[in-house]
Amino acid sequence: MTQLQNFIVRSGRATVHFGPNAINALERWVSQFRRVFIVTSRRAARVSGALDDVLSILTKLGVKYEHYDGVVPNPSTRIANDVGERVWRFGAEAIVAIGGGSVIDVAKIASIIAECGGKAEEYIKRVREVCAALPVAAINLTHGTGSEINRYAVATIEETHEKLSVASDHIYPAISIDDPRYLKTLPKNQTIYTSLDALYHAIEAATTKTSSPYTVMLGEEVVKLIAKWLPVALQQPENLEARYWLLYASMLAGIAIDHGRTHLVHAMEHALSGLKPELAHGAGLAILGPHIVIHIYRAMPEVMHRLLRHLDPSLEPTPDHAEKASEALARFQRSVGFTERLSDYGFTPEHFDTVARLTMESTRYLIDLAPFNVTIDMLKEVYAKAL
Repeated sequence: MTQLQNFIVRSGRATVHFGPNAINALERWVSQFRRVFIVTSRRAARVSGALDDVLSILTKLGVKYEHYDGVVPNPSTRIANDVGERVWRFGAEAIVAIGGGSVIDVAKIASIIAECGGKAEEYIKRVREVCAALPVAAINLTHGTGSEINRYAVATIEETHEKLSVASDHIYPAISIDDPRYLKTLPKNQTIYTSLDALYHAIEAATTKTSSPYTVMLGEEVVKLIAKWLPVALQQPENLEARYWLLYASMLAGIAIDHGRTHLVHAMEHALSGLKPELAHGAGLAILGPHIVIHIYRAMPEVMHRLLRHLDPSLEPTPDHAEKASEALARFQRSVGFTERLSDYGFTPEHFDTVARLTMESTRYLIDLAPFNVTIDMLKEVYAKAL
């Protein structure tokens, strides 16, 4: 195994400490506070060892803390509101989020509520301006989120099934820890889902109306790394080098969407997991992705060729290779054990009108970034093929 470097990346307002034992950087940062609020899910922070490491640091420094461990995948605004209220009542000066995208996003939204008041729904529907936010430390436990280095946070309004995001420079984490040691306990299905999440971050950020040579460069590197290292991580879950490079790919993909954003794959997935939160975000993206990539490749064949040639070197940068590109992506997903379909989560043709309407109405801001015209009929066709 080659030596795995520790280094620091600064992007936007985020500072990421990357590499084995990167958690050591948290001590100096958190020493400036007297009271912090910890946000986790039930399992991952404990099993990975990250929670013990954080508590050891806080105890050593004499920092008082309160711990909330009720975050679930695809979290609701109800959870974010609850955490925001708890943070405010505790008088926390900062929040430490230990987990994947769901945990980090809840912490970000709670950091806004604790400083600005109001409800999560007001911020993700963008009817209330983000005035400020408590500082957040993000200890990332997956290689898919990108939330540790971007200005986004996502939550679902349970009553309407709208899964929406807030975007603000105020919610860049003040410090983030990408320590690959914590990912060795990531379950197999989450290893697959989160890596494919990063893959679609790369594909979309390279092909939006706001993409650039920078996001294309990042996207290509992400696809190369995931194609090489995801099979290794699945065969050898405790292979630190594989976890390191998948985590690096995820961070690059997080930077890419911070600059280039996402478009139709994420828009359509948000409607699905907004309706059925048991659908993991990365799984939803992977179910839909190959059927949408046909349209992306036809619209931007040269860019898509740069990315997907690392999955199939025989691809050509021409629109007539769109179907072949779609199959190359689906084949890679099958090769790493992903074979799920919408029907596995209880979706039927009767859901198509609802999810198509949710997509067009609630995530129009993403659809408008797609490099091709999106219609209701196109959405229904994709959902049907993914069933």
